[in-house]
Amino acid sequence: MQFALGIDLGGTSTKLALIDAAGHIVARSSFSTSDRTDEHDFFRFLFEGIDGLLAGQDVQLVGIGAGAPSVNEQQGTIENAANLPFSPKVEFVKTVQERYGLPVHLVKDSNASSLGEWHFGAAKGMTNFLLLTLGTGLGCGIVANGRLLGGEFGHGGEAGHICVQPGGRACGCGRFGCLETYVSATGLKRTVFELMSNSLIASPLRSESYDGMTARHIFEAAQSGDELALLAFGKTGEILGRAVADMAAWFEPEAVVMSGGLAMAGDLLFVPTVDSMERHALAFHKGKIKVLPSTLGENDAALLGAAALVWKQ
Repeated sequence: MQFALGIDLGGTSTKLALIDAAGHIVARSSFSTSDRTDEHDFFRFLFEGIDGLLAGQDVQLVGIGAGAPSVNEQQGTIENAANLPFSPKVEFVKTVQERYGLPVHLVKDSNASSLGEWHFGAAKGMTNFLLLTLGTGLGCGIVANGRLLGGEFGHGGEAGHICVQPGGRACGCGRFGCLETYVSATGLKRTVFELMSNSLIASPLRSESYDGMTARHIFEAAQSGDELALLAFGKTGEILGRAVADMAAWFEPEAVVMSGGLAMAGDLLFVPTVDSMERHALAFHKGKIKVLPSTLGENDAALLGAAALVWKQ
């Protein structure tokens, strides 16, 4: 039976899956990206992961699709990735093709998620939508008039690096005040520590170290009614909603689909985001643009979209 291999290369972990043409995942694995020392160490773990998935499987692998941050889709490279321990330019497609001798397709991670949602998920049948992946950073994919926006050099849609606060938080890209420094799992944690520094609100989160705290800790505290955690989600949604209202002015999407770990917070994030979007939206957009959660699960949209690249060919 024929399968495609989907790769979701993230700042925290890299996920792999064998996927058939109907979008069924039959096997999967993952390994830590953040623990890798450089791209050579990364490729060693990647190849071990792929070989491990294929071992003992009666499958015909027809191609490999991958989604990753900071991709030059025309060149098949990953360039200046802010959240990856890589050199400024990594020959991803060439390196994987040389190892497996199969077609290899590489797109920006959020474009992979967009393809997954478009073919199999919440955006199925839509011709204009925005996909936001809220993880270690913030990725963005744009489908406009039934076409995935890539840009002249394959870097189009870098909404995570729109400046929402001039002179604001330092970003891994080298700039300051980028959207992803406020709206991401990392951004949420930074907001919590700012609130702890600037207020006297009591919270069990105060006993956590910066390195020890995760977005899940904040989510669980908010679910328990913790005032500090709820305020952090509120501030995050306020900033995201304002940014989404601005993005809607660019190309008027039918919907905004949100995926990734932070989006799993549900109403804690969606309610303040929608409220802020409606307050900041242009008059003719108010009440018209849907904000939807991914229907593919936290880890599957990019994997399915990456595999769709293989089947489209």
